[in-house]
Amino acid sequence: MGKLADSAFDTEERHRDEVGELIGNYVAHVSGTLDARAERAAKAALIDSFAVAIAALRHPAAQNARKHAYGFATSKGCVLWGTPKRVHPELAALANGVLLRCHDYNDFFVGRRNSGHSSDILSGVIAAAEWTNASGKELLSAVAVGYEMVGAAFDAFSTAQGGWDYTTLMQLGATAGIARVLGLNADQTREAMGMTVVPHYASDEIESGELNRRGDLSMWKRFNGADAVRNALQACLLAQAGVEAAVRPFGGDCGFIRKMNMTDDPVPVLKERLNPRLPLARVSDAFMKRWPVGSVAQSAIQAAIEARSQIRDLSRIKQIRVFAEEGAYDHLVKIRQDPWNPISRETADHSLPYIVAAAVLDGTIAVNSFTPKVVLDPKRQAFIKKVVCTPALELGSHAMGKHKRVEMGYLSRVEIELDDGKVVEGAARPFPGHHKNPFSDADLNQKLRENVEPIAGAQRTAKLTEALWSVDKMKSVRDLTKLLAFRADIDSARVRER
Repeated sequence: MGKLADSAFDTEERHRDEVGELIGNYVAHVSGTLDARAERAAKAALIDSFAVAIAALRHPAAQNARKHAYGFATSKGCVLWGTPKRVHPELAALANGVLLRCHDYNDFFVGRRNSGHSSDILSGVIAAAEWTNASGKELLSAVAVGYEMVGAAFDAFSTAQGGWDYTTLMQLGATAGIARVLGLNADQTREAMGMTVVPHYASDEIESGELNRRGDLSMWKRFNGADAVRNALQACLLAQAGVEAAVRPFGGDCGFIRKMNMTDDPVPVLKERLNPRLPLARVSDAFMKRWPVGSVAQSAIQAAIEARSQIRDLSRIKQIRVFAEEGAYDHLVKIRQDPWNPISRETADHSLPYIVAAAVLDGTIAVNSFTPKVVLDPKRQAFIKKVVCTPALELGSHAMGKHKRVEMGYLSRVEIELDDGKVVEGAARPFPGHHKNPFSDADLNQKLRENVEPIAGAQRTAKLTEALWSVDKMKSVRDLTKLLAFRADIDSARVRER
């Protein structure tokens, strides 16, 4: 009898996956009650993300995603945002998720070992909430749980050594948030996590910077996060139906921890972060963006606009000098093929010379700052050549580490020299949306209004704004997604961004 008991114990131990159990227990048992700060942050994540999504409805990647989804329409499905059509939840998570990454405009999260775009998870969490007719309060709690998991994954794991994309970690947050909406128990959540991680490793080749034959970065860059979230939703639905994952998806010989190729053990960090007795708080840790370009360019835009505000006649500009922290310089100048001669949206919004030139010429940066017609304007192309970019290590250097750089605000400053030798300056300051310069409610409303109103109209935008701020009182998330089911000219070739 003793030998049988020992054998059963050994078998049970061999089939244990410590990380899977830890995550499953956390997601199933952590309290969904949000304090005022976390609730406001979860609402802000939704507001910011819908602003970003609606602004991207005419992007080629978004049009192609919908073209695919339209073939699988169903009257009982989830809304394809910006259309009256509905599709199965996994397709809604994919097509709506593409919108979040079209313009590099959604929030970002910097963890101890990794960083990425935390709000990618929302297309799947919202689809799950719509599919199950969850309440607004349940949606907000699920968003907070998802962000908590993203933060823990970014603290515990690094994708760099294995050559993986951040979405390989972000999808854990999507699975956590979706599992919470669906009401999966700890065992089901563990299985869903296994079905998320084992089949779905995203290669960092998507960030190679290589251009295709049209001179664009790969369109899949806009799908990568959405695809991961779609996979996470499918995994949760399969787990709900009783499908089981690999026995040890995290701790096995070919499991997730091994595939991350890390030298240190992530388990102690996960145990510390995923403590169900702690309140949900990390949804407040995400950074937001005021302008539709990467995070490291935000401070440079702010400085360029400040310097430009001191000039009455732009024709008198002789030279524009950008002093950028080292990471921004490397990412937007050094590794780019020809940043002074952009030929497309994605070569322009990854070019520091173009971004600063556009901010000076227009007094702002918007989605239409990067349409090819604007980018290729001969006068604008000539103006770019007035921009000089220099790395300024005192504003931030790789030697400081990523956390210090982001804590400082990915700083850049701008000097503009006029034809009479006068120099005006835009100071290096943390950008709007940074923790040291956070968005106010008015800032969030403005971002939503300026991106949604031109497509959906003033009346619907006002209703959407009101609904998002009061989502905690909604009995059904479907009352929210109904406001995203509008008709607009977003699929024709005439409006396609070219």
